[in-house]
Amino acid sequence: MRRVALIIALGLTLAACSGAEGGDTTAAEAEVFANADQATGTTSAGEGAPAAGEGDIAVDIELAQDRMVIRNAELQLEADDTRAALDRIIALTEAAGGFVADATVHPVQDPQDQPAANITLRIPSDELTRVMDGIKDSVEKVVSEAQTADDVTEQFIDLEARLTNLEALEVELRALLTEVRQQPDADPDKLLRVFNEIAAVRGQIEQIEGQLEYLENVVDLATLTIGLAPTPAVVPIADDTWEPIEVARDALRNLVNGVQGVADWAIHFALYTLPMLLILLGVPAAVGIYVYRRWRKRPPSAPTAPMPSES
Repeated sequence: MRRVALIIALGLTLAACSGAEGGDTTAAEAEVFANADQATGTTSAGEGAPAAGEGDIAVDIELAQDRMVIRNAELQLEADDTRAALDRIIALTEAAGGFVADATVHPVQDPQDQPAANITLRIPSDELTRVMDGIKDSVEKVVSEAQTADDVTEQFIDLEARLTNLEALEVELRALLTEVRQQPDADPDKLLRVFNEIAAVRGQIEQIEGQLEYLENVVDLATLTIGLAPTPAVVPIADDTWEPIEVARDALRNLVNGVQGVADWAIHFALYTLPMLLILLGVPAAVGIYVYRRWRKRPPSAPTAPMPSES
């Protein structure tokens, strides 16, 4: 019963620590395994697996000697013949063991025009510099170049350590499940708890395995993104297709349009603007004139007689 409680507590502790970052997760898992070993008298990883602590540190140092770096690069290029340049880029990539992950060739109106293209390549990391040099030498102009490197060594080491501990925990849980099943009075609730812990640990193992596989893939194969555009054509000083007749025809067309515009304005003014002005200004003007004339025709007031002075 004590062993069951310890194993279940160990599973819950690892599940809680699985979301932590960096070396703290590994240290917590190592401490939990050490306590479980002392209480049960068994090794956490079995006879063939390395124990947590010194063995894990040795593995970490060995992995740290080979850095895990994700490399990404970007090139903006110009070429006189973009179709031929695209073929050369693909040939250089495939010769280095890489492949085309994505490619887009933009359509052109004239079949004689050179299309622009965007292409994403996956190239072995140790071949990236050589392939980039070959691509830059195969075109007329390199407009821009950029490279980035992301060191994920610590993340990879942490995932490896967590995976080792989770696999050891799964072995212990399966052994415990077998032991509980063999008991004559096996408790169904206890079996269910152990089975649920095994399922949870297995899910975490598969998740970490997927993360490790993804990291190994992006580390082994660098990503190179290329934007390829045709070289801009030189614009001549004078246009060889000048046609005076077309220019005169355009001028006459503009003159007719101008005269029509003036005529339209005059018609609009005479039939709409002028009547509106007469209505808006004529009525107030007539009222004002009428009032003014009535005011002019009124009789003048009688003068006031002076007061007689006292003698």
